[in-house]
Parts: sequence; C-alpha cells; structure tokens
Amino acid sequence: MTPVGRPMRGIALIAAVATTATPALASDYPERTVEIIHQYGPGGGTDRFIRAISEPMQEATGQSFVPISITGGGGVPAFVTFMQRPANGYTLVSLSPDDVINHALGRIDLSNVQPLVRIQYDQGLLLVSKDSDIRSLDDVLAAEAEEPGGLKVGVTGSAGFDDALIGLFNEEAGIELGTVPFGAAEMVSNTLGGHLDMMYEEYGPTRGLIESGDLIPIVLFSDERLEELPNVPTAAELGYDVTLGRWRGFGIRPSTDAAQIDTLVSLFKDAAADEGYKKVEADSALQYRSEFMGPDAFKTFLDKEVETYSTIMNQLGY
Repeated sequence: MTPVGRPMRGIALIAAVATTATPALASDYPERTVEIIHQYGPGGGTDRFIRAISEPMQEATGQSFVPISITGGGGVPAFVTFMQRPANGYTLVSLSPDDVINHALGRIDLSNVQPLVRIQYDQGLLLVSKDSDIRSLDDVLAAEAEEPGGLKVGVTGSAGFDDALIGLFNEEAGIELGTVPFGAAEMVSNTLGGHLDMMYEEYGPTRGLIESGDLIPIVLFSDERLEELPNVPTAAELGYDVTLGRWRGFGIRPSTDAAQIDTLVSLFKDAAADEGYKKVEADSALQYRSEFMGPDAFKTFLDKEVETYSTIMNQLGY
C-alpha cells in the first residue's frame, strides 16, 4: 500500500501547486451593488469615468458599480468615509494625484489602501488666448526674466495637482509663474478675456477650443508629442523634466478577500479593453498614455508618485 500511496500524494501536491499558480476568482462575487467613493462632484470627469468603466463590468456581472460623490474638505471626507466602510469588497475608492498630495500633506494615509488598478493617465498643456502676445515657452521665459512672478496661470482648484505641476515647472525652469484657482469654465473665460496670461488644462477638455483657434497650446507636459498636436513641443524636449499628468485608478481595503480582489482586477482589465469604453476614452483624448496597471505595477507607480509629490509640496512650502 505504501508504494501506491506515495505517487498519489505526489499527484495531489502537483495538483495543489497548479491550482495555486492561477489566481482564484470569487465565483459568487459580486452579489450586489459595488460602491466607488470619489471626492469630486456628480457629473464631473471622475464621475463620468467611473460610469463609463463600470458599464462593461455591469454587463459581465449583472450587478451595478455606482459612483458615490462626497465633496468638500479637500477630499478628506471621501477618504474617511471609505475607511469607515467594511473590508468586504463592496466599497472601492477612486485614486488620483489629489489623493497622493493629501497623503504628502499628512491629511490621509494611503498605506491604509490596497492599490487595485490604474486605468487612465492624462497629459496637460499651457495654453494662451489667440489674442495673447505669448506664442512660445521662450516668450514665457522672456517675460519672467523681465518681471519675475508677473505672469499668472489659471488652474482648477488650489493646493492640488495643477499647483503641484506648475510648482515643479517653476523649479525646473527657474521662474515664478503664479497660479490663480478657478472653476474650469471661469478659467477658460478669464483666459480668453485676457484676465489671465495663460491656463493649465488637459487636452481633452480644451480640444474644441484648440481646434477653433481660440486657445493656443504652447507646451505639453508629457513624454512625447501628441499626434494631433505635432507642432506643440513637450517640456522635456525643451530641457525641463516635467511629465506629470492626472491619472485615475482604484483602491480597496487591504484586508479584502484575495479572491474578490482578483475578480475585480479581472473585471477592470476586461472593461478597460472593451470597445465601448475605448471609444469613451478616445472621445476624451485619454488614449495616449493610458495603460492598464494591476496591483503590483500600480503600487510601484503610486510609491513613486508619493515620493515625487512629497518633494514638490515641500518645495512649495506646504
């Protein structure tokens, strides 16, 4: 009996190894609505993104993935609400550079979040009105040399991603561009009306105004030029290592069941490759740098972002 028993145990061991080599998905998950908490307003970019990426997931599971908007307090109330929810796989949190900045400022602790997936990665521009005398980064540098701190840049929000990017660019270029916070619509109208020297914004929201000629992009903060803007140089090629962009991803409580996490990662990966979502992505001009990241790659990326933004916010005096 012993000689027979040994091979059986060997086969069982091989089977166990083979089983554990493939992530186990939770076949009975989700069984009800999954809520995704975010800090931005209903109908805004993040809210629309969550709805768009959720559609293929809802079709695959028959369950709803619903954005929950908790605004105010610089994003802290949204994060606190997420932390108060049980680690049962039915509450996710939307992550972006604003959350990294809050972590760098000591407002929240991202070590309490398991990075799940990163879906989007945007790129932004400095833009001027068609009536502006500024037509290139050389013009900006010349104006700053003549009057340091004289140029004002419209940004959305205060002490957030836009401020951080402009602060990093100031550090790299040795200039003192000042930032003025606005809502998106007010920022555009003040730039077009000549009340601001320039504005910072992503390509997607400004594409129509660029195509109409009302806004002129003078520099792109990205790794490579955009195919649709072949004449707009990147800051990097002009000698300034500023390629930061807004990104969007999701996190979950670290103690969540591993099979549920694997299921979510699989659902998000399929959704990010879905033709319907890809069209939404292209319509918003988000296809250029958006690359799906799973938990390990996203954590590596997030750790680097924390290091970068901690340095920037310290330089800005926050």
